[in-house]
Amino acid sequence: MRLEERFMRYVALLAGYALLLQAILTAVEIVSRKLFNHSLQGVDELGGYVLAISASVGFGYAVVTHAHTRVDFALKHATMALRSVLHLLASLVLLVVSSGMLWFAVRSLRASIRLGSTATTPLQTPLWIPQGVWVFGMVMFVLVSLVTLLRCVARLRHGDHEGVEALLQAQSSEQQELLSAGFEGEAQGRTD
Repeated sequence: MRLEERFMRYVALLAGYALLLQAILTAVEIVSRKLFNHSLQGVDELGGYVLAISASVGFGYAVVTHAHTRVDFALKHATMALRSVLHLLASLVLLVVSSGMLWFAVRSLRASIRLGSTATTPLQTPLWIPQGVWVFGMVMFVLVSLVTLLRCVARLRHGDHEGVEALLQAQSSEQQELLSAGFEGEAQGRTD
């Protein structure tokens, strides 16, 4: 497993645990409201932060696990050289999109810092805190998109079309199920 894959896996696990903790807090909030007529202030606010941060981390994790949605019905009928060019184009578009998302995230973070913005909720969270973690996720998304594009270009320069295919080929649903179950070795060995 490459360095960025290992790193993104750990970050994605942290995001998953944060989602699990948020689900538990939400369940406690529901029970507390129904049984004791008492609300744990801020659970919904924290849920929004956790969701946004988990999504930004998930974007980068999807890049390294080849989990982004693709319409690949035409790729199956294309030559290996054409597939490589299309994979390169897809990698470039992904880098542009991720960079645009990062630009808007940083812009939002800078405005929150400049204005000293806080949430208009009982917690009054300084918005730079969740937005800073959100920007971190976006930075990871851009970095893994860039690394993927650079690897694609390097393999294309050497005429390694099979290497480009292995690097960027979308996984089958069976491979995705094995990966989510923790069977990385088996998933890597299976092809469509």
